[in-house]
Amino acid sequence: MTEAERHPRCPICGGTSFEPGPRGRMALTGVLPRCSGCKSLERHRAARVLFDRLGPARFAGWSAIQFSPDPTVDPAWFGSFELSVYGPPDGIDIQQIDRPDGAYDYVGCSHVLEHVGDDRAALCELLRITSPRGFVYLNIPDPFAEEVTRDWGFPKPEKHGHWRVYGRDVALRFARYIPRQPVLAYRGTDPVTGEATGAFLLPRSAEPYRWIVDRLGKDVELFSGPSLQSAHRSDNRN
Repeated sequence: MTEAERHPRCPICGGTSFEPGPRGRMALTGVLPRCSGCKSLERHRAARVLFDRLGPARFAGWSAIQFSPDPTVDPAWFGSFELSVYGPPDGIDIQQIDRPDGAYDYVGCSHVLEHVGDDRAALCELLRITSPRGFVYLNIPDPFAEEVTRDWGFPKPEKHGHWRVYGRDVALRFARYIPRQPVLAYRGTDPVTGEATGAFLLPRSAEPYRWIVDRLGKDVELFSGPSLQSAHRSDNRN
């Protein structure tokens, strides 16, 4: 066993102390999942590895908005950074975002889409406010763990107010809702727990598409929408 395996370090804050996760849970691999320092979980750390590979220096001067608190990205990377916390009184409704077209270069949406009734409207709005040089980072409770999406048509209290639990067939939903938008699926590993998890990247033009694919290589694949050759800026108001 290597030193890194014996004493894993959080890629977000550098911490080496970990604790149980929400409701006292352990990681699927049987180890403590929450960083005692920055409070990150498996998905946050796996995604930070993704962004480290993309190269945060590229984001200098970018305008960013993030829906829900999430330690995955560092606000200091960006020229401007806005945070919207889900729910009233001040949270932005992602089904109808009060911002101009192309207002942001980076749009982060982590564990929010499952909380809204009209996820089609939300996806189109997230893309609408993203500039041609940028992309949407979308993280939903791991759809690769479920085969079929379960949609109740209402926010289920015992499921933390989720309207649905996404499954692998979310690709069909993407294809139906945003057919002209490339959706790239990233599969990574949390360096602390060894747990595999994933996220989606939605580049708004061919240039960020190529950059993402070049940087992430075999760990990213086209999940839905057109391939690189036709990945021009799309109009998703279908």
